[in-house]
Amino acid sequence: MKTLLLAESHPPTLEHLTGLLSQAGYTVRAVNDAVMALEHFSADNPDVVVLGVDLPRVDGQHVVHLIRGHSQGGRVPIVAIDKGHLGRARGVGSVLDLKVNAYIPDPLKPGELVPRLESLVKAAQAQVLTGLSATLSRPAVAAGDLKAWPLPALLHSLYRLRRDGVLVVAHRDLSRRVYFLRGGPVNFDASAKQDALPRFLRERKVLTEAQEPVVVEALASGLRIGAALADVGVEAVGEDLLALLRDFTRDRLGRVLAMREGRFAFYAGDEFASEVAAVEQPALAPLLEAARQRMPLRVVAAALRAHLNEYPVRSADFGRDLQAMALDTEDIKLAMQVNGRIVLKDLLAHGRAELRAAYTLLWFLRLTGGVTFSPVPVASGTDVLSAAAPDVIAPRKRKTLPAETAAALREEAVRIITRSYFGGLGLHIAADKEAVERAYHETAMRFHPDTYAEFDISDLRDLLDQVQEKLSASYRVLSVDEKRRAYLQYFFSRQEVVGRATAINVDAEISLRRGESALKRGDYRTAIQGFQEAVALNEHEPEYYSYLAWALYRGSAGSLMQRALAARKVLKKALTLDPYLERAQIIAAIIEIDLDDAPLARKKLMKVLELNPYSVLARAALQKVVK
Repeated sequence: MKTLLLAESHPPTLEHLTGLLSQAGYTVRAVNDAVMALEHFSADNPDVVVLGVDLPRVDGQHVVHLIRGHSQGGRVPIVAIDKGHLGRARGVGSVLDLKVNAYIPDPLKPGELVPRLESLVKAAQAQVLTGLSATLSRPAVAAGDLKAWPLPALLHSLYRLRRDGVLVVAHRDLSRRVYFLRGGPVNFDASAKQDALPRFLRERKVLTEAQEPVVVEALASGLRIGAALADVGVEAVGEDLLALLRDFTRDRLGRVLAMREGRFAFYAGDEFASEVAAVEQPALAPLLEAARQRMPLRVVAAALRAHLNEYPVRSADFGRDLQAMALDTEDIKLAMQVNGRIVLKDLLAHGRAELRAAYTLLWFLRLTGGVTFSPVPVASGTDVLSAAAPDVIAPRKRKTLPAETAAALREEAVRIITRSYFGGLGLHIAADKEAVERAYHETAMRFHPDTYAEFDISDLRDLLDQVQEKLSASYRVLSVDEKRRAYLQYFFSRQEVVGRATAINVDAEISLRRGESALKRGDYRTAIQGFQEAVALNEHEPEYYSYLAWALYRGSAGSLMQRALAARKVLKKALTLDPYLERAQIIAAIIEIDLDDAPLARKKLMKVLELNPYSVLARAALQKVVK
């Protein structure tokens, strides 16, 4: 069946069209916003796309432009649908700047949408596809959401089946692809330059900041990586270059495995092999590396929880897969202890590895079938259950935690416990859900008692447990939109520094804080946009206009006088709403100082100081007048 991506923001229209197009023989992926449309397009690789013309823009761009910019976006027919059935059609002029194949003013009118789709799909399928396009043109053999950590099991199954194909993962406008031959990852690419090979080489100090864009341009022109590096004076050939490419693929595959937002799909086939440079490596090794570097310990531990009182024993698959696992010496030492006579919880706590290394190795061996679990000890040299006596591991003697580390942990733990949910996670209030999740996992791992399993932390355990409770509460609230909004309403209402003249508008406050953050970075364009959004969301709050005026004065285009006029216009609105607004009056005085009207600036500042003799900003500005 042909796959169709349907993106429509009007729920009744979306529901009606989903049924109509399903009856017409399409497998419909129905979404109601532009971000999800991008994720589904990148991962599901549909045969045709139907988009509402009034979908909200993503980072200022229409979703059609983003799809056309995708590597597979040029071959897919796109049909724009309007709201003629609701009496709100925008007209063909609304799609003139979009690269769509057809415009349907009323998608519910009989005989309009379906026949047009059929003709477009037939024309697209008549094209002869080769290489990567041929692989991606097939229906995905596996697809789904990334939230439940499905990729480790998928990668293991690809190894077992020795599958060729392309794994695509997508989140918002980011898409990543991992290429597999005979079940092993051999290459990687992505839509974002921070994921590309030149950036990795810069991270590894192989390239300098100046050399990176030169190599990017060389690769875009079709030059091979070895030649591109040679052009900038970097010598990396033979095994040295292959080692870098293997490390790159493993590192970026680790990022893919750590994704928790978005979708994935796997397309079988090897037509891409002629277009992609294949660098083979141990097929299963990236799984263990990703688990250790990027997966939260709680996720790994959860997979082993049911087996803690059982006896792990190496299976026949362990020996067969040893080369593909590429275990190091320490891992092999621990694996040799997995003999069927040591209970798992003792092996984790007292075995020949620190706790995280032990957990991730046993998780990895369980996933790949390298170990099985028995409820009773297993006799040596046999694979049948017996009454063999269990081995006993003496408890590991814990080392003393260095005094500097303990002091730093205690200080940081107190900071987390006593600060807000955002402050505890080290986040700005405008942070999105992905940033919340990333910060939670990183911080929880750093302060988890198991991270210091080799040390005696008895005097810190209660404090670390309190940190975990605070972090869990922060994550539960900030990762859910409704709870997050309620918390922000409470958060802003408790801050006396806000001092708003109107009722608090959460969205406006977030936009204001985003603008403040950009202002501190010197990113005036983003600051102006954030303050303008705040004003639009709450046009009766005078303080917002003060921030906008300052950003316009400091960062807008034009001469000093032009910027001053733009700022004064906004300040006039602020002072109309509140004639005694301190920030607005001080900004107005600073503008007069810059325009060499010191008497007027002094007059404005003295007026501020009459109302607030302790104003630090006014005194600082007055000193500037005196100078």
